[in-house]
Amino acid sequence: MRTQNRVITFLASAMVILHCFTASAHQVKQAVEPVNRYFQESWTTRDGLPHNTVNSLSQTPEGYIWLTTWEGIARFNGNEFKVYGRDDTTGLPDAGMRSSYVDANGRLIIGGSRGGLTSVKDHHWQPLRPVGGLVNAMAAEADGSIWVATEGDGLFREYADGHSEHWTVETGLPSNSIYALVKDPDGQLWVGTSKGVVVFEQQQLRVNKDIPAAPVFDVLPTKQGVLFATEFGLLRCVEAQCQQFMPELTNIAVSKLMFDHQGSLWIGTIERGVYRYSKSYGLEHLETGRDLPRNRVLSLLEDQEHSIWIGTNGGLLRLRDVPFSTLTEEQGLAGNYVRTVLADKDGKSIWIGTSNGLSRYDIAAGKVVQNLIPKQSILSLEQQSDGTLYIGTYTAGVFVYKNGEVELLLDRERGLISNEVRAILRADDGALWMGTSQGLTILQNGQLRSITTDSGLPGNFIVALAQVGKQIWVGTGTGISIWEGDHFENVPIQQFDNAEYAFGFFYQDKQQLLWAATDRGLMRRNLATGETGIIGRSKGLPFDKYFQVFIDDHDDIWMSSNRGILRFSEADANAVLEGKLAKLPLVLYGESDGMVSAQANGGSSPTIAKSTDGSLWMATARGVARVDPSRLYLFSQYTPNVEIESLTLDGQRQQLLDDKITMAPGVQRMVVRYAGLSYIMPSRIHYRTRLQGFDQQWRDNANQHQIEFTNLAPGEYQLQIQAQNPSGDWSKPAILNITKLPFWWQTSLALYLAILGLILWVVLIVWWRTYSLRRSRANLLQQVELKTEELQRHTDHLAQLNSEKSALLEQLSRQAIALEKQAMQDELTGLPNRRAFDETFEREFSRAKRSQQPLALAFLDIDHFKSINDNFSHEAGDLALELLGQQLKQHCREFDVCARWGGEEFVMLLPSTTLEQALAVSERLRYRIASMDCNDIAPQLEITVSIGVACSDDAVDMDELLNKADRALYRAKQNGRNRVER
Repeated sequence: MRTQNRVITFLASAMVILHCFTASAHQVKQAVEPVNRYFQESWTTRDGLPHNTVNSLSQTPEGYIWLTTWEGIARFNGNEFKVYGRDDTTGLPDAGMRSSYVDANGRLIIGGSRGGLTSVKDHHWQPLRPVGGLVNAMAAEADGSIWVATEGDGLFREYADGHSEHWTVETGLPSNSIYALVKDPDGQLWVGTSKGVVVFEQQQLRVNKDIPAAPVFDVLPTKQGVLFATEFGLLRCVEAQCQQFMPELTNIAVSKLMFDHQGSLWIGTIERGVYRYSKSYGLEHLETGRDLPRNRVLSLLEDQEHSIWIGTNGGLLRLRDVPFSTLTEEQGLAGNYVRTVLADKDGKSIWIGTSNGLSRYDIAAGKVVQNLIPKQSILSLEQQSDGTLYIGTYTAGVFVYKNGEVELLLDRERGLISNEVRAILRADDGALWMGTSQGLTILQNGQLRSITTDSGLPGNFIVALAQVGKQIWVGTGTGISIWEGDHFENVPIQQFDNAEYAFGFFYQDKQQLLWAATDRGLMRRNLATGETGIIGRSKGLPFDKYFQVFIDDHDDIWMSSNRGILRFSEADANAVLEGKLAKLPLVLYGESDGMVSAQANGGSSPTIAKSTDGSLWMATARGVARVDPSRLYLFSQYTPNVEIESLTLDGQRQQLLDDKITMAPGVQRMVVRYAGLSYIMPSRIHYRTRLQGFDQQWRDNANQHQIEFTNLAPGEYQLQIQAQNPSGDWSKPAILNITKLPFWWQTSLALYLAILGLILWVVLIVWWRTYSLRRSRANLLQQVELKTEELQRHTDHLAQLNSEKSALLEQLSRQAIALEKQAMQDELTGLPNRRAFDETFEREFSRAKRSQQPLALAFLDIDHFKSINDNFSHEAGDLALELLGQQLKQHCREFDVCARWGGEEFVMLLPSTTLEQALAVSERLRYRIASMDCNDIAPQLEITVSIGVACSDDAVDMDELLNKADRALYRAKQNGRNRVER
């Protein structure tokens, strides 16, 4: 019977909750997301908090988040905390802060540990008259009076005219320790104490005897009763009837209550973290671990953009909706390293291939319901119309899943060309194409056929397959090929900045366009005209390599990469390729947008899949990321408010009492710091500024939070600052009116006096000069005749000396050029010598680090060079060095640097070249050298080299890069010579 009563109580409570939520919530425009899809961020003292105990949270109308802690007040703008403590600014007697409250006028009131009170509005602080005891809570009335609840000293009401009222146990309170003050819609003040609840109505205190005389930490009035947070659970009282409101929370100490904008109830506890109750997901729980920094919840806040802030005794936590959610091992995935994803044709499931098996995610259930082929790394997936699933693996070949059973279909022993299967395609004619690391295998009518470069493929490393009409498009590590009929036709892509890899295809049948993700950007092939174009870094893409391209239902293109997920308009991409748009506008999503890892995986297929609800699923290095493109507009509808936070003049901080500042004449440098108060994507807020009177148009400040001006001329200026979230509207500008005063000599009067004085001075100079010239003219005429003859003699002599000097200078110049060339060039090979290389290396290394571009370095050493000298003569050795130098000159690009390092050792410097590219270049060079005909030097002479390669991405300075390349060369020699090592 007791169990039955608990069930009935729970159902009745749930019905009331749903009714309360409906009455309390705004009109819901978006679906409630489960708590585990919220993006979670936390801050502690390591991140700028003055103390890890966050006692209260408030948001003022302009958008700042305010926190009170035991070591001061913190104001958060989304990027940094500004801390205020016991000083002349706040007027507080102690740094310990317990509570905060925002009144109807937007004034923030703060209460401290010693009864201190202060307020702040529009950056202006106003100390208030203190009360006795620690301030636990506050509330304000329309007449400007403030209710103040204290720990041990009762209840105060402070009036604007300076007088106050005071209630204690002697005047009707059940306890002098008060934890909560809450005004309900009817104007009643609910007072939660350590011994029950008091209601203040009609200027009198009334003890609510329906609530047990136990601590009440928070009160939440609703239209269907009042909720009370107590030390033994959550109570609901309707008139005189009180009962447990959610039996699951019985005997759990509840500390804070809050409804969010969707009507969900957030419940903070003292030892169990946070609960949320929603109509969609019932009761959900966040507790210490990945979710909360500590279990003791001291404060709850929903900000203007609907993020949830949780203050605990171990730091601050924020839960916010983000574009992406991530499914990992914690939610049942077979492995975190996801290689491939595929939407099941039944529309109910998503297949997720990981490095530790295959998982099936049930969309309706919202969870992983099946894991298959454990410990196998899944590289590729394909499904035919009857539901048969083909599974390509890294080391075990191809499996088939049908009727709930997994069987091995093909491996190397059964005729598969390689067990590493990176792409699978079920063609319209029934053939099963399998792309491996060593070529293609086709299974048709029970017959196997293998295809490699010998059959026309540009490369054997297959990473992508797609059927376009009757054609099969094959993406390899060395280009693209089309199979039609019974032969291959290669599509050249190397002309696009040396593109090689084609990782993924997307075909638009109606437009007759095929898109390909390559290692040099996004390629588009017009199948009607045969025209091919590419969008790379020069046209707006942030980096080179992309793995998959996908076009969603909103005509947006998505591309995955090692550094995040890109989204941009298909129309913009076509405009760029057609020359109508210079740069491609795009959005780059990463870990701040909900992905656990921004590294999306490639080299397998498919890596992006679309479920029936339009959501996109993407393979990453830490789980599978999910995004619903239709919800992205929610993240651009909020417009950040811009606040000017500080102003410094020549390094001296100025107090901004209003929107005006006057600069003294001698001020040289002005720095203005500002912040866009939006917490959805604070790192992505974009700013622009304009100084009217100086700038002709808006200045793009990207994500910078300050602007600097130097040597402003005297005059009147107006600084305007705007902010926007990605793809959102620009905010109303924050304005600062600036007056730069002139020096006295820069005034109009000083200018007029200066002009008059200049005129008088010019007149005097002209008169004096005329007089002097007349006196000097006679003397000069006498001197001219005497000096003319002497000057002629000197002129002739100087002409002769000048001729001799010119000849000498020409000779010295020729000698200098010869010496310089000798000092910087190796005489034997004609290559730059060690000195020339050192100068170039230092310059290129600095440039690479500054521009964040890779710089590759390769050491080459002739194998067994001593034996060449010993067996064929030193003259043959010199000829071998000359021949190697010629090969290096022919092999290097115009901007590469090849030099003789010393003896039989050479060095190559390859700017803007990754380690993988440098290895490929070095391998081709090694092969070319080994293939040289050396019979002209000596019969049967063969020359090989060992090469060690390193890249600046892995080196802090030049010495480290040299050492890495040198060690790589040593490994090449130790491992048998005539090879390339990294």
